[in-house]
Amino acid sequence: MSNTYFCKELNKELPSVTTILNIIAKGEGFNNWLKKQGANADKLLTDAGDFGTNIHNHLETIGKGDILDTSLFKPKQKRCVEAFQDWVDKNVKRFICTEQSVYNIGEEYAGTEDSVVELLDGRIALLDYKTSSYIYDTHELQACAYLKAHELSYGIKIDTAYILRFEKNEDKEKDMEEREVRNIDYQYEVFLATLKLWQWKNKYKKGVINDTKRKENLLKK
Repeated sequence: MSNTYFCKELNKELPSVTTILNIIAKGEGFNNWLKKQGANADKLLTDAGDFGTNIHNHLETIGKGDILDTSLFKPKQKRCVEAFQDWVDKNVKRFICTEQSVYNIGEEYAGTEDSVVELLDGRIALLDYKTSSYIYDTHELQACAYLKAHELSYGIKIDTAYILRFEKNEDKEKDMEEREVRNIDYQYEVFLATLKLWQWKNKYKKGVINDTKRKENLLKK
């Protein structure tokens, strides 16, 4: 996932939502877990990353309406995909977009949302897919940031957001967990406060256009 997104309107690179939220410490529990894993930590993190990438790719295929061949899937991957398809069948009328880049030009951040759907009850919802061990508070901030950026980018009112977490641990019986995001406006304000902290920490100058990048673009025309 990109750390920055080039914004033509501002002629500058904008930080991604995930980059901004990385300024929030993962916490003592995560650091203790890394210490306990020792030399095995790198492999576990790599395997977790591979699982997450594969699941996202599979769900993107479903969201685009393409045929997904599950014959070569590992058992856990197959169960996660089936759990997602079951959730979609019970809740979703149609996919509006999948893997869509969104920009908030006014606040100067960007990102790639997983999916936006129309639910069976008529509401429009943003879906954010996770393969972490838990649904963290920062995941809700991330979803709210994408939601507001999508509304500004495409002029579509989004009513709610869901975080869908897929369990990578084979020993866990439950394959998918869902959480509807609450207090979206308040959590978006918390994200904006985090954005300001990130801008301060990284000496990011809001509203300053990258003249070098602008000149390069003019020469290409």
